[in-house]
Amino acid sequence: MDEPGSGCASVADLPPGTVPNLHGMSARDAVRTLVKLGLTARLSGDGFVMSQDPSAGALLEPGAACSLVLDRWVAGSEQAVQP
Repeated sequence: MDEPGSGCASVADLPPGTVPNLHGMSARDAVRTLVKLGLTARLSGDGFVMSQDPSAGALLEPGAACSLVLDRWVAGSEQAVQP
């Protein structure tokens, strides 16, 4: 499995019901990843995932929601992402 936060770990590599590390993913990619796991997303803001609740590795029941806080500022970047 890839390093946490790399965004490269396959959903298939995660045990069932395990929340992946979504930090740094685009809103679209994060929602797609959660849907593949049978989870839903609650989004706040726009851009890239800056934080998530529950955290990566937590176990959730199918259909449960993961809250994502998004921002246009990309971690490790010197500038905001332009729309």
